[in-house]
Amino acid sequence: MLKKKIIKSPRKRTLHIQSKKVPEQAYLYKFPDILGFEEISSTLNSIPAENIFNALLHGFALKPILDEKCSSEAERMLEYLDRAFETEKHPQIEYYSHILILLLEEYDHKHHIKASSEIPPHEFLKALLQEDKISQKSLVPECFRTESQLSEFLHQKKGRSSLSYNQATLLGAKFKVNPLNFLQT
Repeated sequence: MLKKKIIKSPRKRTLHIQSKKVPEQAYLYKFPDILGFEEISSTLNSIPAENIFNALLHGFALKPILDEKCSSEAERMLEYLDRAFETEKHPQIEYYSHILILLLEEYDHKHHIKASSEIPPHEFLKALLQEDKISQKSLVPECFRTESQLSEFLHQKKGRSSLSYNQATLLGAKFKVNPLNFLQT
């Protein structure tokens, strides 16, 4: 007769970490009312928090920006902070603003550069000129040798459908965009 050996599994021990609860004092901070941004200041003024950073964090959470709506809200929050504290910013407000700017830059980099890669280079340049309200003449001689060369590229005439790598690099630096947006794919 075979006897089955019963193997006992080791008992799992739960780890108990002792912690001391330190009571923190929460305050209602008085954020300035700015015309057009009353809802932001109202929200911030109603949040009890341990410090200014936490009040801002509870008023508008620092999290990845995933859509245009959230991007617009983040931009409004930054504009409020810039207007409300234009003379002097508390270091915690500067830290919060810096992180929010990084989140907005990450969103812009992911979504707007991706969208611009689908636009033909000549249309992309037209859009940048219009958006920045820059005349075509300002790109001569820095990026293009002549106005006619620039015009031929913008209107895709005389077989001038692409730019050189050097031109793309110069345009990228001028408009602070990725130079690859000016090269044919």
